[in-house]
Amino acid sequence: MNMNIDMITTTSIIMAVLSFLVFETRNLKRATLLYALQTFALVAIFLILGMKYQISTLFIWSATAFVTKVVLVPWIILNLIKKTGITYEEAPFIGVYNPFLSIGMALTVALILYPVFLKFSLIKLHIPLAVSILVFMMGILGMVFRKSAIKQILSYCLFENGAHLTLALTAYNAPETVEIGILTDAIFAVVIMAALGFRFFRYFGSFDTSQAKELKG
Repeated sequence: MNMNIDMITTTSIIMAVLSFLVFETRNLKRATLLYALQTFALVAIFLILGMKYQISTLFIWSATAFVTKVVLVPWIILNLIKKTGITYEEAPFIGVYNPFLSIGMALTVALILYPVFLKFSLIKLHIPLAVSILVFMMGILGMVFRKSAIKQILSYCLFENGAHLTLALTAYNAPETVEIGILTDAIFAVVIMAALGFRFFRYFGSFDTSQAKELKG
């Protein structure tokens, strides 16, 4: 039993490291592949939780996440990169950008919020729960600070993975949990965002969302 908990904790730490690499890697192809690995770590956590606590719904969720997030979502994003030929991310919105400041902000919020989530969590695992909030916050910061439409898509995917891990730890026995996991899966949003991103590229010749100045007003 302790071995399963150690595996969940270790895999959660790996997921956090991979999330940071997705957040900071400027090479878009590499960031996409790192996201696939990050999601594979999430799938592994679902499987271990399912085996440890005999939760059949998490097996369904892990299978769905593998097909959609590990395979289809990266394929869609890589295909978009191939079509446009843009393989490198534009500089973030903030002129003087410090990656450690961003991770520090996300970590601070995670440490503040995780005791609250832990109080109501069905599975009392400190590090995995803190990681889930950390990944969630990195996704939000990525959507706020990054100019690249593709990096914003990846940040949304991080945000969603963090939310799904939180749900798995706090409410795994609720039937609604697996329904939310399937219905809010990244594939639907990514298809729409990829299509919009491609149209944006054809109009502006870039993924830099700050160029859409005429959309402001």
